[in-house]
Amino acid sequence: MPLFNLTAQSYMCNTHYRCGGWRTGFTIVDSNIGLAKKIMKTGNGKTGRPISFDKDAALEAAMLLFWERGFEGTSMADLTQAMGLNSPSIYAAFGDKHALFQLAVKRYMKMRAQYAGKALEEPTLEKVVRALFDNTVAFLTTPGHPARCMTLSGAVGCSVDAAPARDIMTEIRKQNEAVMRERFVKARKSGELPKDVNVDDYTRYLSTIIAGLSIQAANGSTKAELKRTAQMALRHLGY
Repeated sequence: MPLFNLTAQSYMCNTHYRCGGWRTGFTIVDSNIGLAKKIMKTGNGKTGRPISFDKDAALEAAMLLFWERGFEGTSMADLTQAMGLNSPSIYAAFGDKHALFQLAVKRYMKMRAQYAGKALEEPTLEKVVRALFDNTVAFLTTPGHPARCMTLSGAVGCSVDAAPARDIMTEIRKQNEAVMRERFVKARKSGELPKDVNVDDYTRYLSTIIAGLSIQAANGSTKAELKRTAQMALRHLGY
């Protein structure tokens, strides 16, 4: 449930990785990575070393791949195939795997992960909470991308060498909760959130349920099933 605007702060290092990744609910197919495979042009129009490519489309393909398989589950060989570029071109344009992952996460936050932030802009606490659940279910069931939140699946179970990627995601999740908490503090001041409700506990509770929806979506739950789960949670919250 991303809200945090990832900064340019670097957590990067250069190393190699081997690990399995998330592979349920979404498949990187030609229709999804085709954006990155633009026709490369050389100075004489013949086959050869490309001098230009669609950098935005290549980064989109990398984002989808990291989103589907996670940081360690994505190899450089996978990235070269999805992005339509060779390794030297990737390094020259985006940096090493860690740097590329950071850029992919920033793209995810900017282009795909605005659904929770929009929910927090609702005028009343009840509308905020309902929108958090409704927007999350809609996001998780939108065709064309993996049925999960990238901040949960991108780098959860990482090795020591991949700790920088894990730390980026952890920081984003913490910042997400901090932004949610600010909105609930505002609701407390307006009298919408009862004084006997601990704001920190309320924030963690909602974050836990919403993260659980992402896990259920990755497990293959349908939109109807996710909606029923959300409705049950709303009833327990008094809505």
